[in-house]
Amino acid sequence: MALRGLLLDFGGTLVEELDGDVRAGNEWLLSRASHRPAAVTLDDVLTRARRITKEVASRRDHVHIETPWPTLTRLIHDPLGIRFDMPMAELEMGFWKASVRTEPMPGARDVLELCHRCGVPIAVVSNTCFSERVIRYELRKHGLADHLACIVVSSDYSVRKPNVLLFETAAAKLGVSAEDIWFVGDRVDTDVVGAKAARMTAVWFNRRGQTGPDGGADLSVGGWLEFMSYVLQAVPDSQRAAQQPNGADAP
Repeated sequence: MALRGLLLDFGGTLVEELDGDVRAGNEWLLSRASHRPAAVTLDDVLTRARRITKEVASRRDHVHIETPWPTLTRLIHDPLGIRFDMPMAELEMGFWKASVRTEPMPGARDVLELCHRCGVPIAVVSNTCFSERVIRYELRKHGLADHLACIVVSSDYSVRKPNVLLFETAAAKLGVSAEDIWFVGDRVDTDVVGAKAARMTAVWFNRRGQTGPDGGADLSVGGWLEFMSYVLQAVPDSQRAAQQPNGADAP
């Protein structure tokens, strides 16, 4: 299983998603509204948001179709008579900053550095209603964006993992044949199953030591340190040596 390209999941793989405070996010949005009917409360917005989540957002994993954040936001706020003058991109970023908190997975930065030194191109593929700009902001905040060739998000391409179309798009943007790409993700149903269907090497990032069906994963690792040992075995010696100063070994 030669490693000539690396695709990585975002949440649960590169970063741990610690908090998703929808109330705080919508409170921030309301504070930026250019018009808000006097009778409309934050609780009214949250009630509408729960309905949209149930009837729209929660179905995305069943149909593998993505609904972008701006569309969901309009569906929540427009019927309530709430209007915004700010650009939707600014509202999206503000909502994210107000509601989402993450931290980098231990060793994630080290893996990115190692693969970069070995000349392995890297990209992120994420199922998210948020834009590439938002995901890049979060990765950059943790020092995880420096060596990325691209970030592919489902909101930009309509389809979600495990739809093979998204994997094919990421491979094309990375410029590497699918058979030479390793895909690392924490979910069997989306990451492992999708990567296998796309003819990639599927690596299950099983940091919690889950048991049960693995979706046919080619590798299962409990953390980034373990994964690094596989990288050192899989990168061709000539390619690896060419990236090391004075022929020194990679860490």
